[in-house]
Amino acid sequence: MFRSLFLIPLLVLSMNATSASEVKLDDWAMNPLSAYVSEDKWNQINDDIRNERIKKENQNRMFGQGKVITVDTRNQKECKSLQETLIRNTAAPMDQLETICAINADKPFSSFVVVGDQYRTPISFDNLSDRQQKLVKQTRNFTALGAAAVGLLWAMPESVTKWDKDSISEAGLGDKWKENVKAGPVKDKDDWVINYVGHPVSGAAYYTVARHAGFNKMESFGYSVVMSTFFWEYGFEAFAETPSIQDLLITPILGSLMGEAMYSMGEKIKDNDGKLFGSKSVGGFAMALMNPAGAMLDGINSVFETEVIKSSKTYFFTEAPKHHFDGNPLHNDDSIIGIGIELKF
Repeated sequence: MFRSLFLIPLLVLSMNATSASEVKLDDWAMNPLSAYVSEDKWNQINDDIRNERIKKENQNRMFGQGKVITVDTRNQKECKSLQETLIRNTAAPMDQLETICAINADKPFSSFVVVGDQYRTPISFDNLSDRQQKLVKQTRNFTALGAAAVGLLWAMPESVTKWDKDSISEAGLGDKWKENVKAGPVKDKDDWVINYVGHPVSGAAYYTVARHAGFNKMESFGYSVVMSTFFWEYGFEAFAETPSIQDLLITPILGSLMGEAMYSMGEKIKDNDGKLFGSKSVGGFAMALMNPAGAMLDGINSVFETEVIKSSKTYFFTEAPKHHFDGNPLHNDDSIIGIGIELKF
């Protein structure tokens, strides 16, 4: 009898313990959103929002974001206080910050652009020779043409460019560039017209620009190699596709041969008083065909050298890694290093 009474409470306790362990409070069921969406779906939505925000922050960081700040120089106390704060906490050029509080009765308001979190080192071309400075300017102009060319190619059908636009948009420019650079070079599948006509013409443009700037054959060939490799294949085009083995070889080699023939023909026409078949009109047209890139780049130069653009600066910049609000880095890189061009209108 004693033994039976002792076992019954134990059995009851065991049953109660089992029931308690099986009962689990569902926290998501207490959330008002549970009536409209599952917990997994809600977590996925949050992840998508966070990834999209990080993607936009990465894109903003890649291209840089500037803030226009306008100060009233008549209030020297407030202006000086702002000046000290900007010197301590921004990456604005020092020569610009030192003059923002200069009093000008005719123009009391001073405006400038600050790009946050960047540390800049100006690049000076003053020590370069005349021909080197000319080539630097033409390289700058090639950059403007390169950006325009990418825009034109982007508007063309994918059947022509072989660019996967959806993949590029989804990955983001920076990540897509890294992916393509790491994957290449490979043998591309572009149409023969692009590979064996378009790219040699581009290589000839690089070559003839250097030749007209005063460089010899080997120096101009070297410039064509550098531009076709780092400016285009591993530069602009790498944002869209993997660098191509054919293009790395064909562009500078065939392009330089074509470019030298065009340059020699142009020099003969020039020595003949600009005439071809006895006509200066025909000679002028042929000269333009012999150096089409030079004509376009000179046109860009005329824009840069007008009063529309007051001044331009080129600089190296570095930027420390940014972190999301949860403390995680936006990407794996420790920092960003690049070259910037600042134009003042």
